[in-house]
Amino acid sequence: MSYLVLARKWRPKNFSEVVGQDHAVEALRNSISSKSSHHAYLFTGTRGVGKTSIARILAKALNCSDINENGEPCNECDSCNSINNGASIDFIEIDAASRRGIEDTKNLLETISYLPASSKYKIYLIDEVHMLTPESFNALLKNLEEPPAHVIFMFATTEYKKILPTIISRCLQVNLSSVGTNTILEHLKKIFKMEKISHDEGSLLLIAEAAKGSIRDALSISEKVISYCNKNLNEKDVRNILGIPEPKILSNLLTSIIDEDPEELLKQLESYGEYEDHESLLQGLMDLIQVIAVNQFENKKDNEINDNFISIDPSKLQFLYQIGLSNLNHFSTGYDSYSIIKMTLLKMVAFSKEHQKKNSKPSDNESTQTEDLSWPKIFNELNINGMPKKILRQASVQKSNKKLLISLPEKMFSILNDNQKKDIEICFNDYFKEELKFSYDTKVDSSLTPENEDQIKDKGLKKNIKNSIEKDSSYKEIVGGLKIEKVKFNKKNET
Repeated sequence: MSYLVLARKWRPKNFSEVVGQDHAVEALRNSISSKSSHHAYLFTGTRGVGKTSIARILAKALNCSDINENGEPCNECDSCNSINNGASIDFIEIDAASRRGIEDTKNLLETISYLPASSKYKIYLIDEVHMLTPESFNALLKNLEEPPAHVIFMFATTEYKKILPTIISRCLQVNLSSVGTNTILEHLKKIFKMEKISHDEGSLLLIAEAAKGSIRDALSISEKVISYCNKNLNEKDVRNILGIPEPKILSNLLTSIIDEDPEELLKQLESYGEYEDHESLLQGLMDLIQVIAVNQFENKKDNEINDNFISIDPSKLQFLYQIGLSNLNHFSTGYDSYSIIKMTLLKMVAFSKEHQKKNSKPSDNESTQTEDLSWPKIFNELNINGMPKKILRQASVQKSNKKLLISLPEKMFSILNDNQKKDIEICFNDYFKEELKFSYDTKVDSSLTPENEDQIKDKGLKKNIKNSIEKDSSYKEIVGGLKIEKVKFNKKNET
C-alpha cells in the first residue's frame, strides 16, 4: 500500500474521532438518533477544522444500514465502505472552485430527480461553495428549498459571508470553531505515540501553536518536521524549521523599543539574521506584547515574562501592537522582508517618543496658562461682531497650550451653528496667532463671562453716580425744600 500522509491517515471516520468540535458532533448525533435530519446542511469554519470530514461522517450515518444508538456509522456495511473508498454513486462530492459555472450546476441538478441506486439518500457535498457564481446560486434556490425526499445537500465553506443570504436561510448551519492549542497538543501526542515518533514536549507545543487552530495544518507541519528531524524531534530543530524566534530575542527587541534605543535595537536585529523569517519575528513580538497586556489586566505573573515588562504603560503596549498589526500586511507585497521589519521596529521607537509626549502631563508653566487668561479683556479686543459676539459675551473661556474650551449657557449652546463656530474659531486663531483646537460645553462659569463683567461695571458706575449726587450740596437743598404730600384717591373721585 502506498504511503498516506498523516492528514489523510488520521482523518476521522466516526463522530467519536472528531477533535475539538464537540458541540457540532452532539447536535448531529441527536438529529440522527431522533431521525430528524435536515435536507440541507452548511458547514462553516476556518481551514482544517473538519468541515468535509464531518460531512462525510454524516453522509455515512444517514445511509448506514447498521447505525448504532449513538448515531455512529458502522464503517462495515456496503454504503459506509463505498463512501470511505470514494466509490459511492449515491454520494457525490463536488469542488465548487473547479465546477462553479451555471452549466456545471445545471448538469448537477439534472441528476437530482433520479432515485439513489443502493442507499436511502442521494447526498450532494459541495466543497468551497462560496466559489459558485451568482447564477449557480440562483439555480440552486428552488431545489434547495423543496428538494425531493431522497436528496440531501451538504455545503462546506471557509467564507460563508460570500454566500447569498437566500441560500443560508434554506440550510441548517453548523459552525465549526478553531481548535484550541492544548487540544491540538494532546491530539499530536496521541498520533506521535501511535506512529512511534520520538519528541520532546516543547517541539509539539511549537507545532500546535503554529497550526493556529487547524488540525490539518498541525498534521501537515508535523509531516514537514518529521522528515527533517528523521523521526526524532527536538524544540531547537522545530524552531529552525518553522522560523520561530527564541523568546530571548523577542525580549531583547522589546526592551530596546521600550528603552527607545535604536542602536541596540538594530544590533539585536542583525544578530537574528538578515535571511530569517522576519514575518514570524514580528508576529512573535506582537504575541509577546499581547501576553503582557493580558497579564497586566488579569494581574497575573508569568515566570517567562520579564518583570519590567509588566510595568509598561498599557496604552503604549496597545500603540506598539497597532503599529505591528498595520505593518504585517507589508510582507505580502513581496518587498524585502528585512527592510520591512527594520523600518517597523524603528517606527515603534520613533512613534513611542511622540506617544509619550502626547500623554505626558503639562509643565507648571503650561498648567497655569488657563489661570492667567483674562477673558473679559480679550473679549473686548477680539475682532468679531453680530451673533457670534453675543454668544461669546455670555461664555467663559479656558486656554491650555493649543486647546481652547468655550463654555456656554445651554440656551446659547443650542443655537450655536457651524458657521458661527467657524467665525469664532477664525477670530481666536487670529488673536492668538496660532492654530487652536476648539471644544465646547455647557459648564459655563457665569462669574467669568464678559456679560457679568459689564454688569459689575454698570452697578459700580450707578453706585458712584448716586453717591456723588447725594454728596452734592445743591441736591440736598433742593430735596430738603420740597414738601411731598400724600394724595389719596377713592373710587368716587376717579374720572
